[in-house]
Amino acid sequence: MKKIFVILTLGALSFAAVAQTQDPKSPGFDFGIIPTDSNAAPMDGDQAQEAPVVKPYVRITLNVDSVTNLISYVGVVEQEETGSDSLYTRAKRWAVKRFTGGAKSLYEVDKRNQKLVINAWLPAYAYGNKYTKRDIGKYEFKVSVWIKEGRYKYQISNLVHEGVKSNEGNVVKNYFEYYYTSTTSIKSSDMILRYADKDINKLIEDFKKNMKDPTIVDEEEW
Repeated sequence: MKKIFVILTLGALSFAAVAQTQDPKSPGFDFGIIPTDSNAAPMDGDQAQEAPVVKPYVRITLNVDSVTNLISYVGVVEQEETGSDSLYTRAKRWAVKRFTGGAKSLYEVDKRNQKLVINAWLPAYAYGNKYTKRDIGKYEFKVSVWIKEGRYKYQISNLVHEGVKSNEGNVVKNYFEYYYTSTTSIKSSDMILRYADKDINKLIEDFKKNMKDPTIVDEEEW
């Protein structure tokens, strides 16, 4: 009986010694044995997963006039070969072509200084992708043009979004500055500004194109 007890005691001590000294990298490592060391590093499966980091929504950045505090698109274009009278005529022609449908679509503020202020508008769309778009009303704004010999300056400001008429017949109008500083419905307000920014920049490129001198082809070079 004493011999059996001694054998069992020696076996238990040997098992404990093996469990404490076995190498995790060895082929015979028993993953079923839980380490008793409280300072042992946790296994990968036991590590708490970090919560995903939610990045804040980044709003569009637009130019705000420091004097009027209005959102403005401004640019100066040099055309040294073009006279002021020609630029003035081209600006008026472009306005009539782009913004027809109203008696006050174009009016002259200061003819002596060759300045135009155009009451302009564009259809407003929400773009899904390059092939789809949805009507969301229209944009109204003013295009001011200052003309000198060989150069001109343009400014687009007083931007207003007029929404689609509701079933009750109501139409909501909001200045772009309201969308730009709104603390509610931030993403939807920002998306309207992004859609508008896309179309306004297209309009500016069209304006510049029409203000350029026509290409003259030399009749001897054909």
